[in-house]
Amino acid sequence: MIYTLYTDFPVAPTLVIPSALQAVFLWITIVLAVGVLIAGLMVSLKQRSSVPLLMVIGGFAAILLEPVVTFLGHAVHPKNGQIMLFETVGRAIPWHIALGYMGGFGIFYLLIYSKYVGGTLTAESIWKMSLVTALCFYAGEAYPVEHGLWAYYDFQPLWIWKGTAPPPWSVLNATCMLTSATLMLLSAPYLRGLAQLLLVPMAVSGAFMGHMGAGFPMYNAMNAAVPRWVIELSGVLSVCMALVLVWICTLLLTRRLPRLAASAQG
Repeated sequence: MIYTLYTDFPVAPTLVIPSALQAVFLWITIVLAVGVLIAGLMVSLKQRSSVPLLMVIGGFAAILLEPVVTFLGHAVHPKNGQIMLFETVGRAIPWHIALGYMGGFGIFYLLIYSKYVGGTLTAESIWKMSLVTALCFYAGEAYPVEHGLWAYYDFQPLWIWKGTAPPPWSVLNATCMLTSATLMLLSAPYLRGLAQLLLVPMAVSGAFMGHMGAGFPMYNAMNAAVPRWVIELSGVLSVCMALVLVWICTLLLTRRLPRLAASAQG
């Protein structure tokens, strides 16, 4: 049997990772990841539950999302000189990104977990957390993108200022954190003993649900022979889909769901 690769995707530029900046980011993310891991352990001990710690570990596992979305979304972590964790889907993924996932996702998870179990999670707080997270992604990517630690290439929707990530990426990143946390929080009460280990792959699955579930208009348009205005529109549609997912997660997490029977009668 002969296997062939689909080669119509835009070819990623050949880049060399800035070694000094990579080293700095690696140490920053190591400290961040260890700190969040310890925080997760402390919350687990306080709550007498393994769920918070497993959610943080799930944040690290969510790195499996990165090669898929960067391939479809035309982004790349330079392979030359990279301190690599793994490579798949034509994408080399460095350690500092994986540790950044544990740190970033872990902080989001622990914040929303604490509010959820404490009974203080409201629709307003979910929307605020999602907005602040998206803004942090947008601002936080400016320096590494500007200095070549990772790169976006080809035509990106709504990419007005090239000094940081295209805005839809920031929204999708925040959304996938929320969908991932929602999946884990809603399923955790039904998991006992070793079954709680399922929270780790659920973190990955939930991240895919958010990023791909909202980003499918953009990913399809970016990899099709369509006019540029269609790609621009796809970015708007993906942001709109992300807002829908945030709304749905808000309904689920705050339990403001009408009964189907009642809604059918109405």
